[in-house]
Amino acid sequence: MGIVSFLGMTVFVDEQYLEEIKSRIDLVKFIAQYVDLKPAGRNFRALCPFHEEKTPSFIVSPEKGVFHCFGCGVGGNIFTFVMKMENISFSEAVRFLAEKCGLTLRPFSKGRGETKAWGEKERLFRLNEALSRYYMRCLHEEREGEAISARKYLWEKRKIHPKTWERFALGLSPSSGKSSIAFLLQEGFSGQEIMKAGVGVVTKTGELLDRFRGRIVFPFRDLQGRVIGFAGRVWGEGEPKYLNVSETPLFSKSHYLYDLFATREYLQKSHQAILVEGYLDLLALFDNGIYNGVASMGTALTKDQAALLRRYVEEVCICYDADRAGQMATLRGMTVLQEKGLTVKIVTLPSPHDPDSFLREEGKEKFFTYLEKSRSLFEYQLELLIRDYGCNSLETKARIIRGMYPLIVTIKDPIEKTLKIASLAQKIGVDESFVHRLFSEEGSFSPKGVTPAAQTVEDGIAKAEKIILRMIMENRNWRAKIEKELGDEHFSRREHQRIFQAVLHLGKNRDFLISELIDLFPNEESLPSLITEIVTREDLKEACREDALSDLLRRVKLAALDRKIVSLRKELSRCEDPGKLGELNKLCVEREKLKRVE
Repeated sequence: MGIVSFLGMTVFVDEQYLEEIKSRIDLVKFIAQYVDLKPAGRNFRALCPFHEEKTPSFIVSPEKGVFHCFGCGVGGNIFTFVMKMENISFSEAVRFLAEKCGLTLRPFSKGRGETKAWGEKERLFRLNEALSRYYMRCLHEEREGEAISARKYLWEKRKIHPKTWERFALGLSPSSGKSSIAFLLQEGFSGQEIMKAGVGVVTKTGELLDRFRGRIVFPFRDLQGRVIGFAGRVWGEGEPKYLNVSETPLFSKSHYLYDLFATREYLQKSHQAILVEGYLDLLALFDNGIYNGVASMGTALTKDQAALLRRYVEEVCICYDADRAGQMATLRGMTVLQEKGLTVKIVTLPSPHDPDSFLREEGKEKFFTYLEKSRSLFEYQLELLIRDYGCNSLETKARIIRGMYPLIVTIKDPIEKTLKIASLAQKIGVDESFVHRLFSEEGSFSPKGVTPAAQTVEDGIAKAEKIILRMIMENRNWRAKIEKELGDEHFSRREHQRIFQAVLHLGKNRDFLISELIDLFPNEESLPSLITEIVTREDLKEACREDALSDLLRRVKLAALDRKIVSLRKELSRCEDPGKLGELNKLCVEREKLKRVE
């Protein structure tokens, strides 16, 4: 049993249990569910899922059991990756991966706050799962009344096959609003929990009813397949037509895309997403064998949703409704996608169709015809602006330039930006140099991205310390030699000292895996990232040589002496102290001896 402290809490972790989880899950295959990994020598490379980039700098090392991004500096092992991608704690990541590989969950102690929060979330997950199963039974198994009517609506009117209902776990909330609440209470959930899950509402008379009563229900599943909320749609008369769960501890609309859990595998394979607005649009795509779709659940696409898409695809084809509201929604979604480095195209279906109605009436082949005719967002937006404003006066041309500005400034490639400005000028009949001047006044064309972590200024001593840390991580003989010569006080940075201490503790009389070292720092981001930087940098690897060790040790010792000498001189400048003066003289003598060593 290992003991790990973090953020003022103590976690008791069974190290063998963590190693068992890692041994059962292929790191490369697991991370490949989130990003498109390509072989790169002994490692694998991809675009980083944690920041925007054009050139892949995200490395996965199956040999060491770690990942590292040389663009943003993030790194760690499989637990760190899950924590970052799923935005969960260390203990939640352990539970998640244990379930993935079929291991029995072992409880371990956490801080009280985390235990309470996890317990509440766990209860809500169970409540949603139970309710989803109940809704499904109501739709699939009931043989009379509204269940028959709802099934006829889905199959006969919307042409959605029952297999698709099952794939997306569609259900039915009975119109009374009471039976589902009674079911949850019977299952042991409280009225407070039903309200907190966002599935219950209290009437003016104080009665607790199902929020989705009288509706076909669409479960929202997270990337782990857990039900985090619901939406409901009336199939007859009634308002509002669509009803979403409110914000809850499990669900946030701005962070969610429907139903990415079911389609992400196909998104990764095709590198393209067809972005639709509604649940039924997505089901219609899926029912027609078009599996790389995803729904935005409304028209205002957020940066978080765009970042989710960027994990899986390089291109997004927006296919919203053909009416004016759909066109405006398309415009609102364009810029946020382009800001995330995605190529954006627009599919324009004939009015008054949405993807669902078009597929029902015209079929898949004709839909593909329109998909192939998709236009770039630049062409689409310029066409809409010219259509709305005309292009016959200075005023209308000025409005078009203002309308195109937010889109063009998000283009990071200076060549592409220059060509788009030239095209805009030509289309509206103004001098190209004039448009260039307008845009250049607002800032340079140089893209603003993440400063590569590996390219930040690194002093020689910091690099020498990293080389020594890599040597003690990878070779037991080097570890023994270095331990005799150095203590943690010789390292200039606190994070280097902590890694040094951890390696000596973990590597006492045995070899260890780098992923084991990372496990000692749960719920910390900087130390796992620093460890993976050290073990994946090629320049550090090349510097790990027996003949260079003595010089590295001497440099680090000299730097440590210099820091002590500077500190003592500062103290002596404030007040004379014979004892400290003697200590300073001894350090200076020691320093001179070290400097004479070749």
